[in-house]
Amino acid sequence: MSKSIPAKRVLNDFFSRLNHSNEKVLKAHPFIDLSQMKRIFAEEARLFYQEERNREFQVDADNKKYFNQICKYFSRNSLFEIDHNGDLNKGLFVYGNSGSGKTTSFKIIQRISLKYNLKQLWFPFIQTQEVVNKFNLDKSKDSVIKNYSNGNFMFDELGAESTAQNIFVYGKEDIFIRILEARYNQFVDKGIKTHITCNLTLDEIQKRYGTRVEDRFYEMFNLVPLNVTGGSRR
Repeated sequence: MSKSIPAKRVLNDFFSRLNHSNEKVLKAHPFIDLSQMKRIFAEEARLFYQEERNREFQVDADNKKYFNQICKYFSRNSLFEIDHNGDLNKGLFVYGNSGSGKTTSFKIIQRISLKYNLKQLWFPFIQTQEVVNKFNLDKSKDSVIKNYSNGNFMFDELGAESTAQNIFVYGKEDIFIRILEARYNQFVDKGIKTHITCNLTLDEIQKRYGTRVEDRFYEMFNLVPLNVTGGSRR
C-alpha cells in the first residue's frame, strides 16, 4: 500500500476543499480570512513541494498544529491569541529540528503574498549567513548592521551563521547580537516585526548571543516549536 494515501487523507481533512476560486475570493476581499488562508496555503504548499521538492506536501501529527498556527497568524485571526496564547503584534520565532519545514513554510507565505498581491503578508527573506557574508565584504560595517536592523525581516537559520570578521574595529564579532538588540528597539518603538527560523533551543540562544538577547525574545516573538519525526521533510 502506498504511504502517500494517508497523507492525502489527512491533508483533505485538515484543510477546506480547494474547489473554490481563491483568486476571485481575494479580489473581492483584500484581507484574507482564516478559511481562505487554509485553502490557499494548502494549494500553494502542494504546488511548492511539487515544483521545488518533487514530492507531496504532507500534513501529519507532527506539523498539523504548526500549520494551524501560522494560518491563524498570517490571517490575523484572533484564534491565534486565544488558542495558542500568542500575540499578533509580535513576530514568529520558529525553532526545531533540521528539515522540519520551518523555512519552507515562510517561503510558501511569500509565494502567497506575491501571487495574490497581499502586501500585508510580505517580508524580505534572507539567510543569516548571507548577512554575515555581506558584513565581511563591506567596508562600511555599520551600514550593514543598520540595513538589517530596520523594517520587517525574516532571518533564516539563526545560529547557523559563522562569526563575522570586523578587522577595522572588533576583530571577530557575532553581529546578530547587535542586529537583534537594534531590532528589539525598533519593535518597542515602532512595532517592527522580526521572523526567525532556528535549529537552536532558547538555552542555546542564550549561550551564543547572551542573556540580554534571549530575554528580548520573550517580548519580541511568539515562540513556536516545530519538530518532526521520521527524517527531513526537505
